[in-house]
Amino acid sequence: MRIESYRGRLQSATEAEKYATRFERGSRQGIDRREQRAVRRIFSELPDCHSVLDVPSGAGRFLAALGEPGRRVIEADVANEILAFAKARSAGLRVRSVFLQADAARLPLADAAVDGVFSNRLLHHIVAAEQRAVILREFHRVSRRYVVVSFFDYHAFGAVRRLLKSLKGRKPRYDLQPTVEQFQAEVAACGFRVRALVPTGPVWVAQKYFVLEKG
Repeated sequence: MRIESYRGRLQSATEAEKYATRFERGSRQGIDRREQRAVRRIFSELPDCHSVLDVPSGAGRFLAALGEPGRRVIEADVANEILAFAKARSAGLRVRSVFLQADAARLPLADAAVDGVFSNRLLHHIVAAEQRAVILREFHRVSRRYVVVSFFDYHAFGAVRRLLKSLKGRKPRYDLQPTVEQFQAEVAACGFRVRALVPTGPVWVAQKYFVLEKG
């Protein structure tokens, strides 16, 4: 996917509703539990992070985790349709939150506007390195110190992953995805140093979180 395609995501009520509930049933519930544990652990170790931008926020799945303990959360997404679900979720939570329609590559925020940025399940969809860099540099601009981004290490156990996908009739292009080393070089070129690389599960689980600090 390119940035242009990302900008058109979930901009219909039907698509937004389907996405809003996708982690509430089936095998994705386990994925959600793994992600929530990892995110809580990461931000509990960033005591000076008092405000965080969640982009793309989707339906606000991480509002509770990001809002602890009293942290201010800005929920931002390109689609107002999905932000409506995030707003509804916030009504049942004691979280200081605001909502913003915003493009991750062109954020309407001042430099160093927030202490940290959290971005889940976005960059692995952006297959061109130069377009990932556009988004990473924007995160660097608006964050005072921290950026936490999800990363999928599809190259680890790659042959096994391709076999399992082929059994389901799918042919993923893992060759288009960066290795851990390549992504480390990308974030360094955008002005970050890697504070931690946090797994979300056992060694065979592809998803990890890069915890970055501005260099």
